[in-house]
Amino acid sequence: MEFRQLKYFITLAEHLHFSHAAEALSLAPSALSMQLQKLELELGAKLVERTKRSVSLTSAGQLFLIEAKMTLFQLEQAKIVARRAGRGEAGSIQIGYVISAACSGVVQMLLSRYRKAAPLVSVTLLELESPLQVQLLEEGKLDACIVRTVAGDQDRIERVSLGSEATVIAVAKDHPILSNPEIKLKDLENELFIVPQFAGEPGFAKHLAKIGEQAGFTPQIGHQTRDFITALTLVGAGFGIAAVPASVSSLSMPGITYLSLDEVLERSELSILFRRHERSPAIKRLRELAITTPG
Repeated sequence: MEFRQLKYFITLAEHLHFSHAAEALSLAPSALSMQLQKLELELGAKLVERTKRSVSLTSAGQLFLIEAKMTLFQLEQAKIVARRAGRGEAGSIQIGYVISAACSGVVQMLLSRYRKAAPLVSVTLLELESPLQVQLLEEGKLDACIVRTVAGDQDRIERVSLGSEATVIAVAKDHPILSNPEIKLKDLENELFIVPQFAGEPGFAKHLAKIGEQAGFTPQIGHQTRDFITALTLVGAGFGIAAVPASVSSLSMPGITYLSLDEVLERSELSILFRRHERSPAIKRLRELAITTPG
């Protein structure tokens, strides 16, 4: 059975007149009649009752008409989806992200633009630690990673910046240092810092070290955590202080005050990572939007 035969039958069912249907299809009536006979022979059922004065559908023809229309509709939908997939407007992608990225607003902006540009693409978000994200990206199990620190094989991974933001210092509201009306970066020299840090990669500790260099000291790391949320929880409990991206302060966790120090010049980068030489149109479309998303 050919799809054109379904189209011929549907057109005949709409006109219930061989000459009129044949004219609509740019066929000779005899050619249309031959195609109908082939279709009926293949189905083993009579679809049309034909007399000298009229043409009507049999019971089998009426049921077949419903299915034929559905089949052609699904075929057209399949064509549309295939074309959109080829343009990166359909399919599915999996994106990993660190939880602090959700606070920045940039990720929401990127995903909002992507949803409008590719409404048929199914997007799955997975909150994962940075090292695992990079590993899964290299293995082809993630399509993109949104991270604060960049690691992995730079020959295989491409980094697109999503912008940067200021770094603030999180301290407990009852911390003695708050009694000082003019806190300087140097005043943090003897404090214990709580840092999101993963074994075997630079993590935020490298960022913190650069902040300390600005004031001529090496920050003391008291605790390492898997994310900023855990770090802030420990800060609120009095275990130490933490340098965090400014957007993280929007979490408004109880018992914490955020200090914005003019001396802290080091900014926190947010990046999205892709595999180099990516072939998927849907992922390429995301990359194009990431490049033009203001950070």
